[in-house]
Amino acid sequence: MSNRPNSCRCNPNRVCSCRPKSRPSVSCSCQPKHRCCCQCLPELGGVQAQLREANEVYLDDGKEVVFDIILRRSTRDITYNSATGKFCLRKEGTYLIHWDVAVEGSYYRPFVRFSLVAGDTIIGSSTLPVTVGQLSGANLLTVSRSPVELSLINDTDDTVQLSGFTPVANITITKVSSTCRRC
Repeated sequence: MSNRPNSCRCNPNRVCSCRPKSRPSVSCSCQPKHRCCCQCLPELGGVQAQLREANEVYLDDGKEVVFDIILRRSTRDITYNSATGKFCLRKEGTYLIHWDVAVEGSYYRPFVRFSLVAGDTIIGSSTLPVTVGQLSGANLLTVSRSPVELSLINDTDDTVQLSGFTPVANITITKVSSTCRRC
């Protein structure tokens, strides 16, 4: 972005936005004869989900954690498919994802690993060096081409038994970027 003498800034898509203290409408030098106004609003919204019931539930390698309840939802930009365990990030932006999973064991491995997957790419993993306990992770994800599917998977190379304690798993996805709109 470059600062302009008339208080406009242009993003790489050549859409103009004004600084909050500038006049409501000014000529923008990034696009000839284009007018812009100040509508740069911080966007902070998200989804919080839990898996509460998982007594004697085993999760095979590569399978998604399927959350059974949406606790809060403050944006339409993030949707959830309870049949597949996948969240859909429907708009470009930066997302902060916090998650945790409680486990009670693995059949053959001396560790447990869960990973956060965006599309087909692992964006973060957490490994527990024992087979009983709680794993957690936090990741920033910048979505430049939407939509993106996001899921939390068992990445242990073995079947894992989820904990019988409630809640078994939590995830919070927060959209943290700001949006500037043209008038």
